[in-house]
Amino acid sequence: MCGIAAFLGKSNPQKVEAVVRRMTEAQAHRGPDDCGVEVRCAEGGVIGLGHRRLAIQDLSPLGHQPMRNPETGDMVVYNGEIYNAPELRRDLEQEGHSFSSRSDTEVLLRCYEQWGTRCLERLRGMFAFALWDARRSRLLIARDHMGIKPLYYAAKEGEWFICASEVRALMSSGLVEKKISRAALAGYLAYGAVQEPLAIYEGVKVLPPATWRELDTSGRVVAEGAHWKLPSFGVNRNGRDTRDTLAEGRALLEEAVRRHLLSDVRVGVFLSSGLDSTALLGIARTCQVGTEHVNAFTVSFSDDPKYDEAAIARRTASRFAVPYHEYPIEESTALAWVRDGLEVMDQPSMDGFNTYMVARAVREQGIAVALSGLGGDEIFAGYNTFRRVPRLYQAMSWMKPAPPVLRTLAARSVTLPLSTTVRQKAEEIAALGEDLSGIYLHLRRVLSDASLAQLGLRPETIGLNSQFLLEEVLNGCLTNGDLVASVARLESRYYLRNVLLRDGDVFGMANSLEIRVPMLDRDLVEWAFQLPGRALLPRGAPPKHLLQQMCGDLYARSQFAQGKRGFSPPFGRWLLKPLREMMEESLKVVKASGVVDGDGVDAVKKVFLREPHSQAWSRAWVLVTLGHWLAKHNSIS
Repeated sequence: MCGIAAFLGKSNPQKVEAVVRRMTEAQAHRGPDDCGVEVRCAEGGVIGLGHRRLAIQDLSPLGHQPMRNPETGDMVVYNGEIYNAPELRRDLEQEGHSFSSRSDTEVLLRCYEQWGTRCLERLRGMFAFALWDARRSRLLIARDHMGIKPLYYAAKEGEWFICASEVRALMSSGLVEKKISRAALAGYLAYGAVQEPLAIYEGVKVLPPATWRELDTSGRVVAEGAHWKLPSFGVNRNGRDTRDTLAEGRALLEEAVRRHLLSDVRVGVFLSSGLDSTALLGIARTCQVGTEHVNAFTVSFSDDPKYDEAAIARRTASRFAVPYHEYPIEESTALAWVRDGLEVMDQPSMDGFNTYMVARAVREQGIAVALSGLGGDEIFAGYNTFRRVPRLYQAMSWMKPAPPVLRTLAARSVTLPLSTTVRQKAEEIAALGEDLSGIYLHLRRVLSDASLAQLGLRPETIGLNSQFLLEEVLNGCLTNGDLVASVARLESRYYLRNVLLRDGDVFGMANSLEIRVPMLDRDLVEWAFQLPGRALLPRGAPPKHLLQQMCGDLYARSQFAQGKRGFSPPFGRWLLKPLREMMEESLKVVKASGVVDGDGVDAVKKVFLREPHSQAWSRAWVLVTLGHWLAKHNSIS
């Protein structure tokens, strides 16, 4: 895991080196073990590559980047892990290639030499890289299948192109204006995270997952393509025997975990009381001859038994006979770490602070790599949205003959005793009618249409659709007639990509910790997304029914009885007391910035103070985190 930076375009080498060094140093936290910068002239342009290294495989200097292929002169800076690198190395050796290191970076260079951009189809891992093709004077950039690793870019047509692992690195280049994108801001306030392919600043974009682009020396895109896409729904899956399906899934999950244990350092497992992490730990234990390589880590709020998962986690670790590390966090420590997490945000985010705390606790134990169960809820139907969205869709289908105003009135009357946030959400869903993606997106929404309008953000004035998204991002998310399978794709496209994966990367790397996600292994994802909804979640079955059936031998009976739990800070309570002063200051910053209308900020605060124990806290928190980010980055526009 690392931080990368690249410049391509027309400039002099000294200026390019200075730019790349600034971008690289802005990501020092991503790679404390080594750094490197290379600048070269090429056909009227200059290429500069920068790298910060967190050493995981081949800890020797042979893993230094930018890495050069001595046969071709190609150079690469690469962030991530290629888990099938040993198999690829054997294939390449049979083709006559030799290697000087055990690094997967060298495998990537040789893969490109042998197969060109077609090598991307062979990779199994998480990655984002910039590779300079010296023979053709072209820069290739690419990102993994699910977007686990980020790659941001900016360009000035005909002059330069830059890319990096974080937005802050691009801004440190001095080439990009610090101007807030109103479209990105609206998406952030609507969903609690900036929605790809937008970034918080105008002129900055995100390379879409599973895609590649090739640029010439002026920074112009000359070729592009996709190296993977979600499989067509139901291909070769209808009518399969249940036992065969379970056996396939278990084998793929075991192979995914085995791949993700590839490391020259100790590996940790984020262990909760839940099903995902228990399955990962149990399988990881069977993949290891000894117990020293894999360690289990559990973090809990010692002041609040409601969030304490340590008792079940402790028994799980004992059952699998792995070293167990328990890290109870007192509220005072948690509050301090939340403030630290706010300081290291790359873009504003209202989520991910639990990840920051877990990552910090694990890193303080000397662990540089940790497996997470992230992705399990999306591919194994773990969220309540897998039940709620189909139910609401069917209700809207039944109410379809009624005009929107009557549906809205009905929703208002039913939710009248409930909180303002619940009532607004119900009314807006009722107005949508029979719109599956709209129902899902409104359930995931933080601020309502009405609240965003009060803040001066209307989708039609900033180039967004009615859901505060770019129109094209909905493509390929829905499957005909299968509501559960559609929700799985929606969850993966929106919440997983824009919130969980981004926060996992930013807050993990803020602690120089590589977080690996075996549940999102490409082969496992391909298998899961071909399954019909009735296999994922049969009528009346509990969440993660399929995972329970696949890995039943790994679970204790008590784990089936408990509801879904999570390590989630009590922000609503904190905003009333210990974080009250910070809330007031942050909201003042938002109002003074001019990026939104101040009356809308006051309206959100008023509802929260009137209904502090409802979900109104999330609406206040999304503005608080924005205000802190604006103050930190001086991003007043």
